[in-house]
Amino acid sequence: MRITSYRHLMGVNAPGMPLEGGAHAPPQAEIALNLRQETVMITKRRTEPYDAAWEQRYQEIHEELRGTIGDVALAVEHIGNTSFPCFITSPVMDVMIGVASMEVADACAQRLEPLDYAAWDEGGGPDQRFLKRTCSDGLVVRAHVVERSGEFWGEQLLFRNFLRENRETAVEYAHLTKQLSQKDDPEAKAEFIADVVRQARAVD
Repeated sequence: MRITSYRHLMGVNAPGMPLEGGAHAPPQAEIALNLRQETVMITKRRTEPYDAAWEQRYQEIHEELRGTIGDVALAVEHIGNTSFPCFITSPVMDVMIGVASMEVADACAQRLEPLDYAAWDEGGGPDQRFLKRTCSDGLVVRAHVVERSGEFWGEQLLFRNFLRENRETAVEYAHLTKQLSQKDDPEAKAEFIADVVRQARAVD
């Protein structure tokens, strides 16, 4: 993956890139070995290593949503850290609900109320309805209701699919999110996502 200014947060250098003191980054084969080692290290550090059961849990949430919102939603997708093999710090699942317009989004949000989804002050806006629910097992589900034809919908799917297909980038993202859990720098995360989206569009 092409690395930009967020690299200083992770301490990662591309093969052949100069390091401090004039040295150079190791060749690609050594980078791959280091990534495998880092995967183990990250798994030990983080409180919730990725588990394939996340996808099964998403399917349960998906069926529940579909049964409640019906044809108001054009599509429902699994996004966020639990949607690809990564390493997460808390049991939080993000789902994206695609609708035809924001007027329909308001109707969709109302249909979610019986499932205890409530508007969340930290998200949303004119182009998104952001709701949150805490399930009986402690799982937090964040629902992003957006226009299916909108920019957010397309970029989230590009980002998710790219990380599903490129494990090294997923490991980089795990490093970044670990760093950002200790340092408030939302621009770094946004920059990383934007860079991945550009790459995904280039190969799409």
